[in-house]
Amino acid sequence: MQFLDLLSQNLLSPGILFFAMGIIAGFLKSDLEIPNSISRYLSIYLMMAIGFKGGGSDCQYA
Repeated sequence: MQFLDLLSQNLLSPGILFFAMGIIAGFLKSDLEIPNSISRYLSIYLMMAIGFKGGGSDCQYA
């Protein structure tokens, strides 16, 4: 039962849902487009978030 709970929590997380919706939009040949300014700031935000998370994780084991 724990496995199913963990699986449902991970599959219903916002990041996974956005990824899945993007894949579905691509398969459906949708005209979905993110403006360049939002795309630029989103990529910077994601890189910083990944860096902080990795740095925090690295700090715990060092």
